[in-house]
Amino acid sequence: MKKIISAALSICIALCAAGCGGENVSRSDKKANISAESKTEISFTGQAADQPRSDTVITMMQSETETARQTQASSAATLGTTTTANAAALPSETAVQSNATAAAASRPAQTTTAPERLDKGDTSSKLYYFPDTTNLRDKNRNKVGTISAGSFYSGHYDPNYKGYVVINHRYREYLIARSCVVEQTNAKILETAAIGQMGGDIYGKKACGPTCATILANYQLGMKWTKDEMIVFCEQNKLNDQGSLTSGGGITAPNLVKLIESYSGGTVKASNVYSADPISVLKGLIDSGKRSIVVSSYRSGKIVAQPDSPAHFVVICGYEYIGGELYFYYADPYFADGGRSLMRVSADTLAASMNYVTKEPRCIITVEKTA
Repeated sequence: MKKIISAALSICIALCAAGCGGENVSRSDKKANISAESKTEISFTGQAADQPRSDTVITMMQSETETARQTQASSAATLGTTTTANAAALPSETAVQSNATAAAASRPAQTTTAPERLDKGDTSSKLYYFPDTTNLRDKNRNKVGTISAGSFYSGHYDPNYKGYVVINHRYREYLIARSCVVEQTNAKILETAAIGQMGGDIYGKKACGPTCATILANYQLGMKWTKDEMIVFCEQNKLNDQGSLTSGGGITAPNLVKLIESYSGGTVKASNVYSADPISVLKGLIDSGKRSIVVSSYRSGKIVAQPDSPAHFVVICGYEYIGGELYFYYADPYFADGGRSLMRVSADTLAASMNYVTKEPRCIITVEKTA
């Protein structure tokens, strides 16, 4: 009898230790000296926008960095942005660590898991929420990094990868253990991943426009563009009408349209609309399967409804009603190098934010192939 009880206890202990399919980063791997009072923690490999690139692991807490972010963002030029961090193309296994307990406590209350739906072979686009820091794997199931707790990613189920979901991460698809994600069942999402304007070989401090053009072309049209090539092409052809994309300049929406069409060699047509009712237009575009680029007021790493804020390009790729209120999901090149992909903003905030971009209010850019 004692042997049976002992064996049962051993099994229970093993299961508890495994956690989310063994895919969550264990508490023992967390960085030391983390404040217990912090509500949300984001850790990633990066450096300040104005510092040389390095592989230093930086741990940041929103409660400690809000003032610094506001100071940096307030100095950004129109149609450009600053950032508090830059990362390598893919985080190392220890580069992204976060407080899983705090993140789980703040997870969206309206979400539900749907494993039965996945088991039936539903391969449509999904929006996934990560309550805990989770291992990222390539399609050979090799661990290649981690995803931050509190993140949103788009993806789908592929029956060829039992026990996993496929997510969109920068330029490629990766695998995440299915038991570690929470599906946002009410969201209407078009699969999209943010690409970092500061990542890669060129530090695009003010390159949110060309980076968003890359995101839109790749995920809407299936192109294989890179933001580094877009930056080089843009500056070589003097389309960056507000100055250097790597320091203190930027690009206006009309020139971003020209950049997309010129870089495509005439195979892509870009359209720029200034709508009096941008929310209805954006929702209608999502319903018809179209992503779009918008120009928003931006401060402290998010879209804000504040006048005189720096302008910033993002890609709108989905929406969801939460408690009767409409929210939009967007790919933000500012945060993509920090281990996150999609962000969320209320429709009211987005509309006001777009209206505060005084030089180009309510701008919406879409693309389509010409042949």
